[in-house]
Amino acid sequence: MAARAGQERTPLRVSLLCGLAAGALLVALVVPFLGRYGWDRDELYYLAASRHLALGYVDYPPLVAVLGWAVREVFGDSLDALRVSCLLCGVGSVVLVALSARELGGGLRTQLGAALAWALTPYVLGSASIFHPTWLDLLAWSAFGYLALRILARPEPRLWPWLGVVAGLGLEAKYTIAALVLAFAMGLLLTRARTLLRTRGPWIAAAIALAILAPNLGWQIAHGWPSVHFLGSQNQTTAEETPRFEFALEQLLFLGAAAVLSVIGVVRLWRDERLRPLALVPVIVTLIFFLSRGRGYYPLPADSVAVAAGAVAVAGWLRGANRRRWALAALALLQAAVLVVVAPVVVPVLPTATMISRKVYEPSFYDAEIGWPEFTAATARAWDSLPAAERRREAIVTSNYGEAGALALMGPALGLPTPLSGHLSWQYWRPASLPQRAVVLVGFAPGFVARHCDGHRLLGRARNRWHIENEERGARIVQCRLPATLGSLWGRDFATNQL
Repeated sequence: MAARAGQERTPLRVSLLCGLAAGALLVALVVPFLGRYGWDRDELYYLAASRHLALGYVDYPPLVAVLGWAVREVFGDSLDALRVSCLLCGVGSVVLVALSARELGGGLRTQLGAALAWALTPYVLGSASIFHPTWLDLLAWSAFGYLALRILARPEPRLWPWLGVVAGLGLEAKYTIAALVLAFAMGLLLTRARTLLRTRGPWIAAAIALAILAPNLGWQIAHGWPSVHFLGSQNQTTAEETPRFEFALEQLLFLGAAAVLSVIGVVRLWRDERLRPLALVPVIVTLIFFLSRGRGYYPLPADSVAVAAGAVAVAGWLRGANRRRWALAALALLQAAVLVVVAPVVVPVLPTATMISRKVYEPSFYDAEIGWPEFTAATARAWDSLPAAERRREAIVTSNYGEAGALALMGPALGLPTPLSGHLSWQYWRPASLPQRAVVLVGFAPGFVARHCDGHRLLGRARNRWHIENEERGARIVQCRLPATLGSLWGRDFATNQL
C-alpha cells in the first residue's frame, strides 16, 4: 500500500495543491460565519493570557497565549483574526492528510479525496468556530502522524529529531498529545518495529520534546504543579459529563463518513508490516481516552493517517470496478447527512435567533458566546452607581475567567477598571498590592458573599437580551465590605484553581 523505494510519487508541489484546494473549500465554508454569535468565554480567557505571557498557565500550556499575542500585535483584538488563525491550523491538517495519502501511494484524485474527506468532517469544520488550543493540537497530531509515516514507510530516520520538535510543540499547545506519543511508543513495542527502539532516533526525539517542554515544567514546579491539580479535577468532571455511550456517539458524529475510512485505513495499515505501529495508534489513543473518560473529540486527530490510508484503500478497491462506485456515493451521502445534523452545532451557520429558537446551543458551546456585552454593561451601570470616591478605593472581582475576560476586553470603553479574579490563571494576574477594604463582586453565589463579606448590598444583575439560561444570566453584582484588606484575604478566600 505504501509507496516503496523506487516507486514514483506524485510531485510534492502537486500534492500540496491538492491539500490546499481542499483547505480552500474549508475556508470558503466557514469564513462567512466567523464571530456570528460573539466571543466565547474561553476565547476571552486566552485573549487575556496573551496580555500576560508566561511559561505556563493553570489549565493549558503557553502556546495558545503566544499565538494570541502574535495575532493581537498584527490585527488588534479581532475575534475573526483569532479564529482564522485556528482555521489555518485546520487547513494545515488537511494538507498533511493529502501528503499522507501521497506517501501511501495514492494518486492525485485519491489525495484530493482524502483531503476533502478530512476537511468536511464536522470536527475539522469546527476549527474556525473558536480560538482554542484544540486546533493547535489538531495540527500537531497530524504533523506527528505524517512524520511517523515517513519514518516507517520510506524509511527516513533523519526525521526523528523533527518528530521530537513536533511532539514538544504539541505539548506546549495541549497536553493531550502525550496520549499520541504513548500510543506510538506502544505501537513500536508491540510490533516488529520495536527494533527501532534500539536506535538513537526515538531517544533523540524524546530528548528534544522534553527540552522544548522544560520551561513549562519549570513553571509548574515553581507554582506547585497547578496543571496537575486542575487536570485531576477536570477529569473527574468530564467523566461525570461524558457517559461512555456519548463518547462513542460523539466520535461518529464528529467524523461522519471519515470514521468508515478510518476503520478501513487501520486494517490496511496493519496489513503492511512496516506500518503496523500506525495502525495501532488510533486504537490505543481511543482506548486511553475512553478508559480515562475523556471527551469524545480528544482522540479524533489520531485518525488523520488512518483516514488517508482508508482513502487509498477505497480508491484501489474502486479502480476499474464501476459496479462498486455505489460505495463512494454512499459515503458521500452519509457525510452529507451527518453535516446536515451536526454542522450547525460546530459552525455558526444559523442566524442567532434561529439558533436560539431551535435550542442549538444546548448540545454546543454557543450559550457561552451570548450576552457578554449586556453583562459588561450591567457591571458598568452598577459600578457607576457608586460615588466616585468609593470607586477610587474599590476593585471589581469576578467569580470566573470568562467574566473577567469580558470586563477586561469590553469594560475600558465603559469606564471600568481592570478586573481581578481568583479563578485559574487569573489568580496570578493581579497587582502586588491589594489594599482595598471594599470590592464589587460579580457573579458570586449568595453563600460565598455571606461567608466573605461583613456587609453587602446588591447593585444589579446581569441579563442577556436573548434570555438564554447561561452561566452569567442573572449574575449578582454586589458591593462587599471585607473583614480585612483584599490582599490579606486573597490567597485564602479569593484565589483557587476552582473558585
